[in-house]
Amino acid sequence: MKNILLIVLICFLAACKTEQPPKDYAVVFGTITNPKDSINLRLFNPETSKSITLKVDKDGNFRDTLKLEKPANFNAVYDNVFAVYLANNMELQINFDANQIQKTITYKGYGEEENNFLKYKTKHVSSLFGDDYKDYLGKSQTDFETTTKTFMDAFHAELDKKTTVLDSAFVATEKASMAKFKEDMVAQHQQQLEINAKLGKGKPSPDFKDYLNYNGGTSSLADFKGSYVYIDVWATWCVPCVYEIPFLEKVEKQFEGKNIKFVSVSVDQKKDEQKWRSMIKDKNMKGIQLLADNADQSQFITEYYIFGIPRFILLDTNGNIVNYDAPRPSEEKLIQLLKSLNL
Repeated sequence: MKNILLIVLICFLAACKTEQPPKDYAVVFGTITNPKDSINLRLFNPETSKSITLKVDKDGNFRDTLKLEKPANFNAVYDNVFAVYLANNMELQINFDANQIQKTITYKGYGEEENNFLKYKTKHVSSLFGDDYKDYLGKSQTDFETTTKTFMDAFHAELDKKTTVLDSAFVATEKASMAKFKEDMVAQHQQQLEINAKLGKGKPSPDFKDYLNYNGGTSSLADFKGSYVYIDVWATWCVPCVYEIPFLEKVEKQFEGKNIKFVSVSVDQKKDEQKWRSMIKDKNMKGIQLLADNADQSQFITEYYIFGIPRFILLDTNGNIVNYDAPRPSEEKLIQLLKSLNL
């Protein structure tokens, strides 16, 4: 009799228990090992161009509750960039070492499956691009199509394998995203073949004439013939460009007296000439400082297919291209490249 009563009681309690409705918010929390001083975790939504800032304490801990209009893929920024998928009702723990985010990041809780898939996707795309994305985009038509098909097949096989544990909206978004990725790669492949034909090693460099010189007068590319020329295309508003300035100074010092000119071409607007001059003075920038004639629409810039800066270009003594997308000053590869030349 007691057992029967116990069973009845359990059934009654189970019947009374109602399923909790999904939460209209997401909880994000975690711990960052080796946190950076005064840096918070920022979630940027590329679809809406809106950002959410998660405050990180001195011990690297963060926690916040976010009300989302709809599920979204965020670019998480913490001195580096990684992907995060969030939707209401998720309670996601994110842990990583700030010194090596991609290698150490882990996800736990509701939402971990989606974010672990994004981790796989990032690694998969990186393997496609390899050390230099131009090698992939510059393949022959047949090799490009074969490589792309192998990549896409592997992606969809992994997605299909995870479908039962992934949110259906996430799966749909990933399929659409990868279709768009393939479409973009096909277009960029055609453009890369065009770039290789026009800007390959040994090809004459696109020209510029009468760019404003910080030290007075104007300068043209032809003025530097007879020397190797390392061109830095930059702007005062470009954070990655400014980051490279002290590294460029070190390279200039290392190759001082050699047969190479270091030319910095700013794509700042003409109206910002004083801002350009002030930064050069404040940072005591060396080398040859020039201001392009029409900002990022200057003919020299468009003929080099420069869609983002900084861009670095290396020319030989005859004004021919050595590398239209040369290593940055902060990369050891640049020193190796310059040492290989007869400077």
